Amino acid sequence: MWVRSRELMKKTCSLEDAAVEIGVGRNQILKIIDEHPDIFSGIETRANTPNITVSVSSLEAFKSLYEGAYSFIEIANRLGVSINRIQKVKTSTPGTCFLERSFCAPQTCPKSGRPSVKRIFPKADAEAFIEYCETRSIFKLMQPGVRVKAFTYATLEKEDFICGSKAYRFKDAMQDGLNPQKYRSSDIAPGEYLGKLVFKVWGRRSVIQCFFVLSTDELIRLTAFRPHATPWRGYTPRDGRVDFSEAGIEGTRYKLTTGLTERGIVSFLSAKAV
Repeated sequence: MWVRSRELMKKTCSLEDAAVEIGVGRNQILKIIDEHPDIFSGIETRANTPNITVSVSSLEAFKSLYEGAYSFIEIANRLGVSINRIQKVKTSTPGTCFLERSFCAPQTCPKSGRPSVKRIFPKADAEAFIEYCETRSIFKLMQPGVRVKAFTYATLEKEDFICGSKAYRFKDAMQDGLNPQKYRSSDIAPGEYLGKLVFKVWGRRSVIQCFFVLSTDELIRLTAFRPHATPWRGYTPRDGRVDFSEAGIEGTRYKLTTGLTERGIVSFLSAKAV
């Protein structure tokens, strides 16, 4: 990846030699210096370019930082999600500080042989970001070898599904193989049921669709609303007691009560954790 230069025998090298050592152009080396102030400290990139020199020790520190670096796709594979979801969480969670440093590494396309670039992140930063996502349940992950269609009330446990967000978007749930369409919602008789929460999906008009597997292994979907009568802004059944927008509650057992509205539509009356 790196080109060895005789200039490295010196304490400093020119901007051009630093660019050659890393394998990038002059403009790219200036960007690298700006984006890594902790390594290239004291360099004024706004000065006249011919007068800029780079510490050889800083250059070596930069190269060491990116040994064993991770790309977006490698981070996504570690977390078991798509690259698009990694990019979204990178810009929307406190964990973005872990992926602030990056570098467009030059490479050659193995198929076409054409030169290209790949954005990579320091190994330590990527590992910290992965740990952050896993410990705080930023994404919903399935255990290896477990398929959603095989879940039953008896086998579904909290560790089978981990979710750090309030609910899925419908297309993300489909992408993760959750198949919301398998859960019935229109023919649920009024009564009490014992069920475990499998996952949640955002619905239209400020609702959350809650997907349960019952003790009979039936799959049902109930809708939690944002009630106007409560002082807080959760998403609850009609009694307003359980907030189904809370993160990380998948796998919890509930005693569910359903009814019918005057128009004969299924109503999610209450839920109580058991």
